[in-house]
Amino acid sequence: MIQSKHWLACLDLTKMDDVLIGYSAFLSSVVTPETITFLHVIHSGPNAMDIVKEFPEINTREEFETLIRNELKDKIKEHFNETSIEIRIVLKEGRPTDQIVEMTNTLEPDLLMVGSKIGYAGEGIIPKRILNYVASSVLFIPENCRYGLDHILVPVDFSEQSAVALKTAVQLMNGSENDVTAQHIYHYRAQFFPYMLTEKEKRKVDEEVEQKKEKFKSEFDIPSKVEFSLDVHKSGKVADVVYERLIEKKADLIVIASKSKKMASFIREDFTDKMVDYVFGVPLLIQKNKEKYKRLLDRLFKED
Repeated sequence: MIQSKHWLACLDLTKMDDVLIGYSAFLSSVVTPETITFLHVIHSGPNAMDIVKEFPEINTREEFETLIRNELKDKIKEHFNETSIEIRIVLKEGRPTDQIVEMTNTLEPDLLMVGSKIGYAGEGIIPKRILNYVASSVLFIPENCRYGLDHILVPVDFSEQSAVALKTAVQLMNGSENDVTAQHIYHYRAQFFPYMLTEKEKRKVDEEVEQKKEKFKSEFDIPSKVEFSLDVHKSGKVADVVYERLIEKKADLIVIASKSKKMASFIREDFTDKMVDYVFGVPLLIQKNKEKYKRLLDRLFKED
């Protein structure tokens, strides 16, 4: 389950803020955190002065920060006017990606919320860098998402982490197992001309996948009403297969379990990275085991 203690949401003073704040308010009605910290990074560099020049009435940095803070307060108040959630606003200066990673690893929130197209003149947010260098679960929110939770799609690989992601989806749906689809994508063995798999050989692969599915359901006590889609990836991007199922199910959230990478594979692109790069049009939750991933990052930086 998404922990209900501390969320960190990243704002950038664009229209994306309204979407991100609105979605965080919606999600907090499903899972209520104790605290939400809204972070805005004042971009450092030559473009920073251009922003200041737009406000000739501002004479000091303190006045500039007060202006930003008040604007953020007004935006947040529209969605969190009456709430028991503690709301914090933090302003930092520097490169947005660097500051988001640093603040996330300092505050150790249970959930980091980032707009999919958040960006500044000079440097945009780099989603995969954030994903790889923070231990928190990350929710990427697109500009055109709606505030609703009617069906959740969960790509699975029959691992323990996938089982956790599935159970998170069921909990987010308030226990409604009928509204969660587990999607397993697999390939037929490599085909080399002139040898092609026969239909009998393909059926054998299908049967093996079906057996793995049943073992997965039994081993991890997957709720019986969770629907499984076993999809063959024939060509193109694997994310295309996810998108096709997303549209077919009219899902409005994707939940993926992120495995703790091994040191040697840390810089290689994996399934999760490919999903983050893809434009789905719905929020994408990358769920992590925070303690395990934190230990991985500790080992990584010790070696540096």
